[in-house]
Amino acid sequence: MEAANVTTSMTPEAANVTTSITSLFFTRRETISDEALVYLGLAFKVIINPILAFLGIVANLINITVFFKMGLSDGVTQNFFILSITDGLMCVFSEINSITYILQTQVYSGTSVYVEFVHLACFLAATFPQTISLITTVVIAVVRCCCVAMPLQVKYLLTARRQLAAILVFSTSALSMLLYAFTPIKVAFVHNDRVNSSLPMFLEIRWTAYTLFTNIFFYIGFVVAIICVIILTISLNRSSKFRETSTSAKTTEPSTDTSGQAKEGSKETRIVKTVVFLCIIFILCYMPTLVFALFGQVEPEFKSTGFYRNANIFLLMFLEMSMMVNANVNIFVYLLFNSRYRDVFKTVFSITAPAQP
Repeated sequence: MEAANVTTSMTPEAANVTTSITSLFFTRRETISDEALVYLGLAFKVIINPILAFLGIVANLINITVFFKMGLSDGVTQNFFILSITDGLMCVFSEINSITYILQTQVYSGTSVYVEFVHLACFLAATFPQTISLITTVVIAVVRCCCVAMPLQVKYLLTARRQLAAILVFSTSALSMLLYAFTPIKVAFVHNDRVNSSLPMFLEIRWTAYTLFTNIFFYIGFVVAIICVIILTISLNRSSKFRETSTSAKTTEPSTDTSGQAKEGSKETRIVKTVVFLCIIFILCYMPTLVFALFGQVEPEFKSTGFYRNANIFLLMFLEMSMMVNANVNIFVYLLFNSRYRDVFKTVFSITAPAQP
C-alpha cells in the first residue's frame, strides 16, 4: 500500500524524468534515418552499383569469349565458362534494377507502374543466376580438392561431362525449389501514400519455403567453400615445401625429373591457386549475405516492412555491391594465374609485347 502511495504521489517532473530514462535504454531506434537512406540510395543505386554492374558485364563477356576460344573440352575451362555466364547474367539484372531505380526516383518521382514492376522482377530474377553461380563455385572447389587428394582416380572419374552433369543436377534441383516458392506469385496494386499512387507489389510468394531453402543452401555452400580453401591451402604449402626439398636435393644429386612432370606440377599449382583465390573472393564478397540472413533470423523486424526496414534496404544495396565486386574481380585472377587464358586473351585482343631494342 505504501509503494502504491509512493508511485501515485510522484510529481509530473519526476514522471517525465522516469519516462525519459526508460525511453533512453529500452526504446528501439532505427539505425538509419530516412534522410540518410536517400543519400545511401543515391550513392549505391545511382553511382556505385550501376558502374560495377556495367564493368562486370564487360569483364564477363571477355571471360566468356576467352574461355570459348580456349575450348570447353576440359572441366576447368568448362566450369569457368559457366561461372562467367552466371556472373554476367547477375550483372545484367543488377544493371537493369539500378536503371529502373534511377528512372523511378529521378524521372517518374516513384509513380511509374511499369518501371516499378521491372525493378521488382529483376530483383527476383537475379536469384536464379546467383544460385547457379554458387553451385558452380562449390563444384569447382570440390573437384579441385578431390584432384589434390586422389589425383589419379579423379582424372578419369570426374570428367568434364560428369562435372557438367553435377552442375546441371544441383542447379535444376535448386531452381525447382525457387520456382516452387515463386509459382503462386501474384501482382497486386497497393496504394503508396508517399507518392500518392498505386504501385505493383508481388504477393503470395512462399517466403517461408524460399527463406528456408536459400538459407540452408547458402550456409552449406559457404561452409563447403571454406573447407575447400583450407584443404587447398594446406596442399599448396606442402607442394611448396616439397619443391624446396627437391631443389636442394638437385644441387647434390643428378636430376631424374623430366621437364614434362615439372610443367604438369606447375600447371596444377596454378589451377589450385586460381581456385583458392576465387573461393576466397567468393567468401569475402558473400559475407554481407551471411550477415543479412543472420540478422533476419535474429530480429523479426529486420525486413522491408518492419521497424528496421531502412537497415534492411541498406544491407540489400551493400550486398548487391559486394556481389558485383565478386563478378568483376575474377578476370584479374584468371589473368594472373592462368597462362592459357593470358595467351588467348592477348590473341583475341591483339595484344603483343613491345619489341626489344
